Amino acid sequence: MHDRQALRETHTALASIRGTARAAGVSRNTVRRAVRAAGPDGYSRHSEIDDYAEAVADVLADYPHMTVADIGVIVDWKRSRRRLSDLVAKLRPAYIGQPDVEARPITSIRTGTLAQVGEMTIGRVGCEHTLGSSGGPA
Repeated sequence: MHDRQALRETHTALASIRGTARAAGVSRNTVRRAVRAAGPDGYSRHSEIDDYAEAVADVLADYPHMTVADIGVIVDWKRSRRRLSDLVAKLRPAYIGQPDVEARPITSIRTGTLAQVGEMTIGRVGCEHTLGSSGGPA
């Protein structure tokens, strides 16, 4: 995709489609589409990264120096580490160097642990056990 806004600005300066196409190194039809288009100036496509950006930003707000691997564990990242690394590199500068950020202690993060809800008895489902005189199942 070509930068439509830049093509529009060049077209207003040169006032001809042929001159704009020659200056930008694109076809005349590309210039025509850019000049008459009422749509967006650029092309964007939804990515899975967009779904995780808010969660990564929340983690970086509390722990701006946390490693990419640890951030991936916290936000439950299941994709390429490279893509997560690029996202963290894009978001991290906004959180580094802020003196008034008070982070929770790193020991407060617990990943992979289950909360204890109550007592649970594990046994066979649908089977009744009777105790004999020996104390074991009959």
